[in-house]
Amino acid sequence: MTPNPSHSAAELLRLIHNLIRLGTVAQVDHAAVRVRVAIGELLTDWLPWVEQRAGTTLDWDPPTVGEQVIVFSPGGDIAAAVALSGISSAAHPAPSNSPDKWQRAFPDGAVIEYDHAASHLQATLPGSAGINAQGAVEITTAATLTATASGGATLNANTIINGNLTLNGNFSQPSGKSATMAGDVAFTGAVTSNGKDISSGHKHSGVQTGGGKTGGVV
Repeated sequence: MTPNPSHSAAELLRLIHNLIRLGTVAQVDHAAVRVRVAIGELLTDWLPWVEQRAGTTLDWDPPTVGEQVIVFSPGGDIAAAVALSGISSAAHPAPSNSPDKWQRAFPDGAVIEYDHAASHLQATLPGSAGINAQGAVEITTAATLTATASGGATLNANTIINGNLTLNGNFSQPSGKSATMAGDVAFTGAVTSNGKDISSGHKHSGVQTGGGKTGGVV
């Protein structure tokens, strides 16, 4: 900043004082991507806020009313300032004090957290979640993969499982649907067809010993 000879010492001090100011967000215009900031008794004009990326890669994480920000004013002109958010305050304290965690907490109670000391990613969601992928989705884990859905889960896709499948529950196939199995099938327990027992313990009546053959299950 080149001093203007016409500026008084008081004016220069005011410009220097306005270079960097602390304030709180008073209003947010999401459509215009602008905020007004309260700095003491002063309410700024509409100022742009700083996002992490705003080029070919884009971020959208708008400030909220009451959030503490830094106002940077080139040349001390607050009308040309920008607001940088992300300063914790008593009204909006940090969600964690762990040196090992990255965490993002949302106002509806959702929390996304990564603990780099434990190498553990945790997402707590009060609502739904979705993955919309035009290509393949791959999940690779060297340990146990556990999915718990108290309301049930629906998979609308052709599914291939390259591994053993253990079903700790009942299996049901709707009427009109067929099943094809290639290879040996081993059953332990009773096997029924149309309500009739066809397991090895089932006996047919009216059959003589020798070379005779039994008919169908009756």
